[in-house]
Amino acid sequence: MTSRRRIDFSLLVLTLCIVLSGAFEIPDRYKKPAKLLHEICVRETGASEELLRQCLDGTVHDDPAVACYIHCLFDKIDVIEEETGRIQLDQLIYLVPDDVKEAVEHLTRECSHIVTPDKCDTAYQTVKCYFKAHDEVIKFCHLLMLD
Repeated sequence: MTSRRRIDFSLLVLTLCIVLSGAFEIPDRYKKPAKLLHEICVRETGASEELLRQCLDGTVHDDPAVACYIHCLFDKIDVIEEETGRIQLDQLIYLVPDDVKEAVEHLTRECSHIVTPDKCDTAYQTVKCYFKAHDEVIKFCHLLMLD
């Protein structure tokens, strides 16, 4: 991945933190990297836009392409443990503002133990856990589904 893309995706991580902090207004400079990440992962996985949009209502479908889309998102922001596929959200702790660290630490405590034989399923199960563990996670869907 080019360093420019990694920087853009790092900005996306910071946007996720803004979303989790409750400051829901998404700055324009973060919308383009979010849209790019979404488009890349849809293209790579073939995930249905219709199924992905249902995330806005809190529904994350148990669909192989959706699961691989979720894996792609985490892979692009470089928080997947390569050997196991475990999501290591705590790797972002140095990037996040103080008011978001508690949310990231909470999600890590609740959900970082999830590992399944399939890496896409691990990402899917982890996101389901995030939704259950923290109400504000649904706002991340709004970030990715920007028009």
